[in-house]
Amino acid sequence: MKIGIYGSGSWGTALAMTLAAKGREIYLWSNDAKEAEKIRHTRRLPHKLPDIVVPDSIAVTDDDGPFIEEAEMLAIAVPSKFLKSFAQQHAQRIAGQSKLVVSATKGLESGTLATMSEILEEVWKDRPIQGVVALSGPSHAEEVARGLPTAVVAAHSEESLAKEAQKIFQTSHFRVYTNRDRKGVEIGAALKNIIAIAVGISDGLGFGDNARAALISRGLYEMSLAAREMGAQPETFSGLSGLGDLVVTCTSRHSRNRKFGELTAKGYSVEDAEEEIGMVVEGLSTVKAIPDIKKKFNVELPISEEVFKIVYENANPKRAVERLMLRELKSERLPR
Repeated sequence: MKIGIYGSGSWGTALAMTLAAKGREIYLWSNDAKEAEKIRHTRRLPHKLPDIVVPDSIAVTDDDGPFIEEAEMLAIAVPSKFLKSFAQQHAQRIAGQSKLVVSATKGLESGTLATMSEILEEVWKDRPIQGVVALSGPSHAEEVARGLPTAVVAAHSEESLAKEAQKIFQTSHFRVYTNRDRKGVEIGAALKNIIAIAVGISDGLGFGDNARAALISRGLYEMSLAAREMGAQPETFSGLSGLGDLVVTCTSRHSRNRKFGELTAKGYSVEDAEEEIGMVVEGLSTVKAIPDIKKKFNVELPISEEVFKIVYENANPKRAVERLMLRELKSERLPR
């Protein structure tokens, strides 16, 4: 089976290594010719996966010509803020036999609130694709690339498509479940990054374990509340793409979103924090969508709203925490 993976960052590379270990013919595409050449010659991503050697069996390229027509599956792992322009630029190139497309990008488009799979389906609606399956869950690339045990979900309303992706990706260290609530899986994948930024801010301010636990639990409620209004199933958030992904992103040393929040609390600007991290912080694009969610669905998302104010309105992190703590008293509401 010939498979093309768009996005030579840490996540795309980790997925390429997972599939290459199964004997697949893997092409890893980069939008940067110099980066592709460097990976080909050194077989390393020093700033993204410093301890990992990319197998020689993975063809690294900036030209999708060798695989785009014949590939049976395309996996998309480009940053969310570039996904729509990427899809538009490649729309006319999607040709040949019908392909399964797997979206491994996490985020929501501000304004439209479209998920990444919905964007791909809309832009590529006239191209020969079977459908777009969302692949998500608690899966830091640093651990997947090392072959550490990981469990994710492949989501699509048509179970046959989800099962096809499941069979392709399943290995002895990369377990794949199926889920028919693609909307919920993708919303969880996007919104948990905002809560992780909030946890990072709390950690950066030195607020400790109690505050972290409160943000994770109340953040999960916010995520499920928003998802229900947006047409997803609340129970999805008890699974890998909800609670599982939320916990790992809020607590892991690999989490760029948590690290971004921590740097922000220490006085870094948005630009300086991203530069310090050295990779795209996916949650920043999703934070932009919070005012749109609040306006369209009239939902109360206090944690996410405060993160928006800190990131895009230069609000003081300590004052934001005070506003959360001094909100109107109420009973604890739980996801339903």
